[in-house]
This record gives sequence, structure tokens and C-alpha cells, in this order.
Amino acid sequence: MKTIPVILLTLLFPFCTRGETSFTDIVLLNSYHPTFKWTADITSGVLEEFSDAGKYRVFVEYMDSKRFQNKAYIEQLREVYQHKYSSAEIDGIIISDNNAFDFFLRYGDRIWGDVPVAFCGNNNIRNYKIDTTRFKGINEHINIDSTLHLIKQLHPNLDELIVISDSTVSGKIFSNQFIETVTTKHPDLKYRMLRAKSPEQLTFELKNICSDHKVIYLLSLYIQRNGIPREMIQESGLFHNNCRAPIYSNWDFLFGDFIVGGVVVRGCDQGREAARIMKKMLQGNANMPWLTPSPEKLMLDYRQLNKNGINYSALTPKAILLNKPENPFERFQQELIIVTSILAFLLIIILILLRVISQKRKAEKQLMQSENRLEMALEGANEGLWDVDFLTGDVFLSQRFAQLLKYNNPNEIGFNTSTYATLFHHNDQQQVCETFQMHKNGHAQMFHCEARLRTKPGDYIWFLIHGKITERDESQNPLRMVGTITEIQSQKEFEQQLKEAKEKAEESDRLKSAFLANMSHEIRTPMNAILGFTELMATEASPQNDNRTYLEMIKNSGENLLNIINDIIDISKIESGQLQIKKETFDLHNLLGNIRNICINLMQQKKKSGIEFMVKYGIDDDNFFINADPYRLQQILLNLLTNAIKFTEKGYIQIQYSIKDQKTLMFEVKDTGQGIDPKHKNIIFERFRQVDESSVKRFGGTGLGLAITKSLITMMKGQIWFESKPGQGSTFFFTLPCEFKTLKAGVHF
Repeated sequence: MKTIPVILLTLLFPFCTRGETSFTDIVLLNSYHPTFKWTADITSGVLEEFSDAGKYRVFVEYMDSKRFQNKAYIEQLREVYQHKYSSAEIDGIIISDNNAFDFFLRYGDRIWGDVPVAFCGNNNIRNYKIDTTRFKGINEHINIDSTLHLIKQLHPNLDELIVISDSTVSGKIFSNQFIETVTTKHPDLKYRMLRAKSPEQLTFELKNICSDHKVIYLLSLYIQRNGIPREMIQESGLFHNNCRAPIYSNWDFLFGDFIVGGVVVRGCDQGREAARIMKKMLQGNANMPWLTPSPEKLMLDYRQLNKNGINYSALTPKAILLNKPENPFERFQQELIIVTSILAFLLIIILILLRVISQKRKAEKQLMQSENRLEMALEGANEGLWDVDFLTGDVFLSQRFAQLLKYNNPNEIGFNTSTYATLFHHNDQQQVCETFQMHKNGHAQMFHCEARLRTKPGDYIWFLIHGKITERDESQNPLRMVGTITEIQSQKEFEQQLKEAKEKAEESDRLKSAFLANMSHEIRTPMNAILGFTELMATEASPQNDNRTYLEMIKNSGENLLNIINDIIDISKIESGQLQIKKETFDLHNLLGNIRNICINLMQQKKKSGIEFMVKYGIDDDNFFINADPYRLQQILLNLLTNAIKFTEKGYIQIQYSIKDQKTLMFEVKDTGQGIDPKHKNIIFERFRQVDESSVKRFGGTGLGLAITKSLITMMKGQIWFESKPGQGSTFFFTLPCEFKTLKAGVHF
């Protein structure tokens, strides 16, 4: 683990001085990480209890000790906290779980001072020698006795109880508590104790002992996977796949398609109770006991009860049922009555409207008969007719007008003189108004313009609009105006295609010109070096040592020139369809090792020894044989890695792969370089393009590397994408469909 810059953390810590407002400052020190549900629930309970605005401030710390437990990490935590709180006046500490408690006993007074301490989640608190006037908290003792009574009531025909725990400190404590409870209070109970050490061992034992009339009692299950334990609920698959027995436990975070229930301890209750204890201590309540019983509740999962066919009707005392469906008719009875009444009223209104509409349609039918001749003429010309009466505000639209806008009839459009603007595209409304004003004022004999009209589906289509004012009053104000519309969408699209084709051709010409200019510079640079150093070597005055140096420079320049030529050849083959993918079986780990050596040598040449280069393998085997094109895969990875080396000055570069599914690998190339601006996201894989023209002068390159990379991945039926933030580095991802020739047993996809 890299050393944490403690001074920087101190400066970034958002702890303000108290100033004029007096706060009570509390530190919540958690043993585990914030996404661990037990810890998240405890934190939520503490913050809810201290939610009084303007009175308390709670600063939450997470030690993450489930994943990191070495001495160096703990010592760095102490150093960070000591700097972080060096100028803070903390009034009290709340500690959750054993690791944080041990940390506080060792370093707490030096960091936060001699302040009151409340605790929760400690399994063996009575084994500590502490000052009980200063340390007060919750006695976390799971109620095994009551849970066993629950199991006996729900399973009267129980043959054997399977008790599962792990090898952690907590797991051993719970196992001892269970044995003590059974020995003293349930001597007739037949049980079997399983100590879970690995997923494979637990799977094997569950398959061998699982049968009818057996029940599982889960005390603790934190199994190391790659050195890090997962949350208990994440191990539910071990039970679902190997033993379909009902499962009981004492932890509320296991509800959710896992346990049936039990007398459970909830993290939010413990956090809230610990916060209440701290409040009392800060108020000077000296008569309170140093240990408070852990809050607990009898809870069952309704869906798990039904799934396992468990009858809970005679259970005493009654349990809290989770996930029990509510009767919608009982819950929404009043709402249903209101909705039914409204629907009945609306039905009457609809019947009345249907009667009115029926009469109106009869009148419209008579009117339409007189308009058929005009409609037929307009349909033949594919034009729609419109007629506006400015005096009454009425607008007549022909049937063909409605059809051009994809309506069944003109009445659906709802067009009138007050809503005409909604029919036009907002960018065309001003032009239509100006054209109408010119015709109205006599500056134009006809109303003539092109505009986009909104259709029934909501899209816009281009139309040519003709019209003329046919009647005016004494003041020359228009009384009536008649005209037609003609669809010109195809014409407009053709014009747009011509414009886009012209712009694309100009852009392509510019890019290729820039590319040729760049290539002439890139090729000229190594060629000048080759010719220059060859001429120096040809002189008799050149010392032997200088000649060796010149030869190395000639070799490097030749290799650079060859790389440029190879890029040009590859992109030419890809564009002409001549490049072929040749699959063969090879060792992926050996390929990655060769790539690592090439990149380390390249970083040494570029004097970038301060960059750490890392390779992470997706499986632990020494060899991993796959069937793909090794040459093109190496070319893809080296293109991405050389880019990462080029644009990274410090930090690290990392390459890793993972197994996405049975026929696909996913590779990641990550760096801590200068990153990519989001505005360049759409052009980074284009041919002849580089995101920043200045980078060509600074770093060189053809601008073809990423274009070739994307083309090769596409030819191999994969996909490539990236994530990046300017100044924080980039991560390129790509998938590789292939066949696995060797794969370690037990690998999950």
C-alpha cells in the first residue's frame, strides 16, 4: 500500500472551527467499509439519533479492517487520524465492532483525548479490562436460546440442526455461545456443527448432509475469497445450489431471498441505542449501567415461509412478518369508491359527447359533399387547401391538408388563428410572420415561404406554402386569406445530403492533407537521422565509440520509420479488406509477459522510470491457453500501452483481463496520465485524427494507432470503449471473443 499523504488529508478534512455556534462534536469510528450493510445500518442509526439541527456534528470514519488488517495499514490510519483531528475538540467517540474498539484502546487517547466512549457490535466485551465509568455500550449477545425455541415450534419433526459458523474471531465466539446454550437449555437437540473454511469445503459438506427434515442455523459466514471476505448474503448461492433447507439466523441483513428469520439483531437499532447512550453520557448521567442489552426482534420472511411450506399460525409470541402482500381491495377501498364514481360520471359525459359528435358528423358529411370536387383536384396535385376567416377566427383545412400532416381528418389538428404558431417549427415562426406582414402591407403580391409543420406523430416536415389575401376591410385589414401547402421534404433532404456530402468531402480532404503533412514530417525525421548519422560514420575522424552511438541512433530511427510504414500498410489493408485474422492456440499469460518486457524497455528508453507498470491476471494458473490471433492481440495491447506510456508522466500503468463469460475475455488498460477531454470522445477512434494537434508536435505519431486498434477489435468481433477524466487518467476496455483451451476448475462467469 502506498503511503498516504497525511498533510494533504489534514488540509482536505472538512472540519471547521466551532466559531460562535457551539456544537457537540462526535466521531463515529467504524471497523468496516461503508458498503458493508451492518456498518451502513449502524451509521444510519447513529445519524438519525443525532439529527438535531445545529446541535450535534457527527464525523464518520471507516477503518475498512475486513479487507486491510496489516500493521502498516493500522499505523497509517493512526497517523492520518492524528493529523486529521490535531486541531479538533471532540466531545465523544462511538465505536462499532471489535477492530475499531481494539484500535481505540491502543491509540484513541493520543488521537481524540480522554473523552466518553459508547460502543456497539462488540462480541466479547466482557473480556476487555476497561474503565466502565468511561466506556458504556451495548452487550451484543445474540439470542440463540429464543431462536432455537422458534425453530422447534416451526419444525416439530426436525431430525437434525445444521449449525454453520466460520473461523473468524466472531464466528468462534458465536459457536461457543451456541454450544453453551444447547448444553444448558436444549440437551435433547440433535445438531451438527460445520466450520466453513472455503466455498468448496462448505459446498461438499452441504451436499452430503442435506436432506428432508433438516434445518440450517447460520451463525457467521465470512469466507476468504482472494484474501477478502464477502458479505454473508453474497454467499446465499452456496445454500440455494446445494441444500434447499430452511435457514435461520440472528442478523437482519440476511433477509431477502435467504433466511426464514429468527430473533434478529439490527444494525440500525444498535447504532441508535449507542447514540442514545452517548447523549446520556454527555448529559452527565452517571447512574446508567455500563452494558445495555442488545435490542432484538422476532422477525420472519413471509415469502420464505411459504416457499418452505412452514405453518406459522400457532407461533407464540407473534413475529414481525416481512414481505407480506397487502390486500389491494382493503387498502384502497375508499379510493376505489371515488374512482368508480368518477368513471360513472365520465361515462355519462362520454355518452352525451358521442350524441353531439354524431349530430356534428351528419352536418360535416353534408358539407364535405360540396367540397369533393375541389378535394379531388387538390389530391391530384398533392396539395392541401387552407382558408382563414380573420373576422370570426375560423380556419378551414381540407382533407388532403390533414393527410399531408398524417392526421385522419382536419378536425384532429385543432388549428385556429390563435394557435397557428404551435403548428410551425419554432425556428420558422419569425420567417412566416415576416412574410405575412410583407404580403399584408402590399410589399408582396403573394404569400410565399418554406417552413416546417408539425405532424401528428410529433415530427416536422418541410412544406412550400402559397397564399393570398382575398378580402380586406375599408382600412385594408385582411378579412380572408386562402392558400395551399405542398410537401417538399424529399427536396430538403436531398439538399441537406448534398451539403453534408460536401462538408464530409472537405473534411476528408483536410484530414488527409493534414495526415500527409504529418507523415512527411514523421518520415523525414527518422530519415534525416539515418542519413545524418550515416554521413558522420563515413568520415574518418569519427571515433569508434561515436560510431556505435550513431549505429544505435540509426537503428532506433529505422525502427520508428518501420512502425510508421507498418501503420500505413495496416490501415491500407483494413480499408481494402485484405487484412485477415489468423487464429491459433497460444498461452495468454506468456503473451502478457512479453508485452510487459517490451513496455518496461520502452519506458526505460523514454526515461519514465517513475511510472509503475502492473499486469493483473484473471485466473491464478501459470498458463492460460486460448484460441485467437496472438499477433493482432499483441498489436492491440501495444497500441493502447504505448499511448498510455506516451501521455503518462507519473503514477502507474496497468493491464489486466477478466473472464466475462464462457467465450469472451475483457481487457483493461488503465493509466494515470493526462486523460481525454469529453469533447473528443466521438473522434478519438477516427482515422487520421488526434485529439490535440499540439500533441503531434510534442509526442509525434501518425494518428492511426487507435483507428487500427478499433478496426482490429471489430474484425475480431469485439468492442472497445473508454472512460477518462482530464488530468486523472484513462481506462480503455475491449472484449475479445475466443475459445478457452485451459481453464481452472471452479471459475465462475
